[in-house]
Amino acid sequence: MWLLRTDPSPRDALQRHQPAQWSVSERRPLPITDASELTQLSDVLEFRRSDREFGDVAITSLAALLWHGARTKASSVSLTGVSIEHRLAPSAGAIHPIHLVIQLPKENGWARYNPQTHCLDVLADTGQCLDPLIEHCDSVLSRQDGSLMLFVAEPGKTSEKYENSESLVWRDAGILQGCLGLIAASLALNYCLLGITGNPWVASLSDQGELQGVGMAILGARP
Repeated sequence: MWLLRTDPSPRDALQRHQPAQWSVSERRPLPITDASELTQLSDVLEFRRSDREFGDVAITSLAALLWHGARTKASSVSLTGVSIEHRLAPSAGAIHPIHLVIQLPKENGWARYNPQTHCLDVLADTGQCLDPLIEHCDSVLSRQDGSLMLFVAEPGKTSEKYENSESLVWRDAGILQGCLGLIAASLALNYCLLGITGNPWVASLSDQGELQGVGMAILGARP
């Protein structure tokens, strides 16, 4: 039988967290988009499904997905001193501990989506960490010409404010994954979640042990 741990609860005093450090070699601004390319929500709710065929993702399509689904719309510091953000997906305490790390379309590299600046922060020296993960994913489901999307948790961000915060992080990941699935469908993109976390490869992205894989998806154009 599956047993839940003690429910999360706000801490009496903050447990200060040192943010994860990302090794960035280049910052690439993404185009800003409007809502004209989005399919009507009623059609998305009726016809959304997980797909198994993936073509090359145009950078404009990727930018639209990230703009609508993951960008920071507003940010501030709470009364308790925690940095909080307003994005599309809800997050426990508005903390948003889930990073998106994306396999660059048509390139041998990876980038972290920067939601504050709507940029792709190209990561340096990820091949040794993530190349084995690509092989592992292809053994689960062929990505063909699509791109992998990693959901990377920084649990310390949530545990700064909450005790027993593990389930909050997992719920944040699931909510974001679902929101992106709906937006991908609205943009006529194929999107399929994989039943793997990405560990231990994702965790090796940080020498400080601050990161954990909490899911993966394949994103692609419709062939």
